[in-house]
Amino acid sequence: MTALTILLIIYALFITLALAWLGSIGMRFLGTLTPTPLPESLPLVSTVVPARNEERNIRRCASGIVQQDYPNLEMVFVDDDSEDATPDILAEFVARDERVKVVNTGGKPQGWNGKQWACYSGAQQATGDWLCFMDADTYAEPSLISRTLAFAEANDIDFLTLQPWYELRGLWERIMIPMMLYLLAVFPPHRVNDPNDSLAMANGQFILIRRSVYEATGGHEAVRNRMMDDFSLAEIVKGAGYRLFIADGREVMSVRLYTNLKEIRQGALKASVDLSGGWVASILGMVGIFILNILPLVFLLWAVLVDNAIATVILAAIVIGQIIFYGATRSLGYRVPPWSGVSYPVGTILGIAILLEGMVRVASGSEIQWKGRDVMGRPELSVKKPGSDQG
Repeated sequence: MTALTILLIIYALFITLALAWLGSIGMRFLGTLTPTPLPESLPLVSTVVPARNEERNIRRCASGIVQQDYPNLEMVFVDDDSEDATPDILAEFVARDERVKVVNTGGKPQGWNGKQWACYSGAQQATGDWLCFMDADTYAEPSLISRTLAFAEANDIDFLTLQPWYELRGLWERIMIPMMLYLLAVFPPHRVNDPNDSLAMANGQFILIRRSVYEATGGHEAVRNRMMDDFSLAEIVKGAGYRLFIADGREVMSVRLYTNLKEIRQGALKASVDLSGGWVASILGMVGIFILNILPLVFLLWAVLVDNAIATVILAAIVIGQIIFYGATRSLGYRVPPWSGVSYPVGTILGIAILLEGMVRVASGSEIQWKGRDVMGRPELSVKKPGSDQG
């Protein structure tokens, strides 16, 4: 057995272990939102949904919330200076259901990101003992609030966030979004849920938080100029000693994040550096993803070109194994055809390209926009830019 063959076998074992670890992270979410009886005394829960130009999503979102089976519910929708039919659609729900309230932000003040201002504005008008922040692209099953409220109360959780079911309908969604969501593996749920571990994360698509905790930690005002409001809020809440928990919400909630490649790119640019854990983690992550998903293909092409039969067999086995793994996880995790696993190299390359673009934009001070507004809260560089004052 040659040295090259030994190295390739070691490489194959490394990739197998890496994929097994990645799969185990996803498995840790399954079934974590266990069914729990509601408490005898039902606290008032206020849902708060910020909506800016969401005419495509807001009707479905509001329909899911008004059909909740939780009996003590207040529904607050925040029209964040929408320029489309969002206010008209919300007015229909106000006319039909007295529990629905619409708040207008009246313009975003300086020093605030738009979503944080909208969430803050909604929270000020909400009267619930619990605040439930949800995004406008979410759909709530009828049991969402009752399941999550009961679970939080029974387990003394102060801040509950969910990983929902991601709806992937279009080609680019199926190619890109699963590869992007694998980044969440750097936030294993057992660590996030451990009060003795400082690791914190949240999914802004669903955050259920005690009002007393929200106010004590400063809420969205404390993270008003941060790029990732959900992660930042989770860090503050957990850092203050309150209990943070992330659970599997696929049975009670679904989300369609984006519908085309342009939307995917814009959303990923906003989140890229912060979501991957900062500058060092972003760079290491890109290198790791390249080694894991792209390098085997490069080596396989080389092995074929130089007519190395043993290397070709080993590398082909690696690539076939990856196709099977990504096909299986997409089928089980996202209900998409398993054949979509063959697209993992395309999703990987485009994901790396978007992450690189986001890093360059952050480092150079270029604009990163979301819904027509500049996003504040760029992660700081660990070193000064060339030519900056060294004083």
